[in-house]
Amino acid sequence: MRFERQQRYGPRPLTDRQRAAYARKLAKEQARYPLFADHVAAEQRPLDQEIKRREEHATRWESDRRQFLADVWRRARAAYFAQPEEIRMRIRQKWRTWAGPCTATYFASMVDVESGEQARRLARLEAEFAPVRERIWRQVCAERSSTLDL
Repeated sequence: MRFERQQRYGPRPLTDRQRAAYARKLAKEQARYPLFADHVAAEQRPLDQEIKRREEHATRWESDRRQFLADVWRRARAAYFAQPEEIRMRIRQKWRTWAGPCTATYFASMVDVESGEQARRLARLEAEFAPVRERIWRQVCAERSSTLDL
């Protein structure tokens, strides 16, 4: 099955401009409360701690994103192999000729549409919300008619 590998980014070096911007941010926060500048400065993170925090956040985000995409692939492939052969053949043909990005979400969307699951889900939601929509429409009509009586 065609797919694009998720790129690994690794640590991003902080540029001199970003370092200067962070120093300006710290100074601006301290200047905002001149009477409490010492207290504000005590609560601010030094540059090396900020760099470490950003790297940890980026690593955690990348790991979570990769895990999410792997889960999407697993669910989409399970749904794909649960389909009859004629639908799988139709999905395979569409996926082979697909010119967009070959990512998990596009494949999952294609399986969702071709299997008919999307149409069933939309029909269920339509049936679920039809009474609410009808009630709101009756209220709107009642309000229109009451304001026209003036």
